[in-house]
Amino acid sequence: MQPATALQCVRCQRPLGEGLFCQYDGTFVLDPEGTVVLAGRGERLLAWLVSGLILILTLFIGWVIWWFIVAPRGQNPGKAVVGIRVIRTNGDAVRTGGMFVRGLAGIVAGLIPFYLDDLWILWDRDAQTLHDKLVNTVVVRVQGSEKIVKSGGVGALPAGVTPPPVYAPPIRFSSGATPAQPPAGSAEEALARLADLRAKNLITEDEYQEKRRAIIEKL
Repeated sequence: MQPATALQCVRCQRPLGEGLFCQYDGTFVLDPEGTVVLAGRGERLLAWLVSGLILILTLFIGWVIWWFIVAPRGQNPGKAVVGIRVIRTNGDAVRTGGMFVRGLAGIVAGLIPFYLDDLWILWDRDAQTLHDKLVNTVVVRVQGSEKIVKSGGVGALPAGVTPPPVYAPPIRFSSGATPAQPPAGSAEEALARLADLRAKNLITEDEYQEKRRAIIEKL
C-alpha cells in the first residue's frame, strides 16, 4: 500500500504520526473537517459496563430490541448511552450487519485468555481491540461523527490522503512522501491540488514543477 501524505492534523495543525488518529487531539485523520474524534478508553470501558447492566436489567430481551434500534448507527445499547459509535477504518459507516459481524468477532477473540482482546486497547495507538482489528473498525465519539451515519462515509478526504481498503491494515503516514500520481479527476483539479500542496509547503518547488509537467504531458 502506498503511504498517505497527510502531514498535519486539520484540527490542531500538529504533525501526524502513524495511525488513524492524531496523537495530540484524537482527530480522525481521514476526516477533512476534523470533527470525528477517537473515543476515550474510559468511555469504551464505561460503555461495556453500561451495556452489561442493561443486559441484566432487561433480562436480555430488552437489550436485543434496543440493539436492533441503534445498530444501524454503529452502536449497541451501552455505546448509545455513553455517546460513542463504531466506524470503519476507511471512514465508512458501520450498519446492522457490520455490528453483527463485529459482535461475532468479539466472541471469537474473547476466547483468548487473560481478556487480551479487550485489554489490547490500553496500548494500541488507535484504541482498537483485537476484534476491531479483525473487522477493521474503530470507535469514535458520536458528537461530530453524525455525518458518517447520514452519508455513509466520512466524505471527501483531505488532499493527498488515501484511505485503507476495507479489511486491510491501517494506513501509514510518511512525512516526506508525496502522491505518486495526480489525484483522480480532471487535469484542472489535479493542477489545483498540486498548487495547494505547494502553497502549504508540503512539496518543494522542484517537485511542483516536475509533477506539473507530468500532468500537462498527459493532456
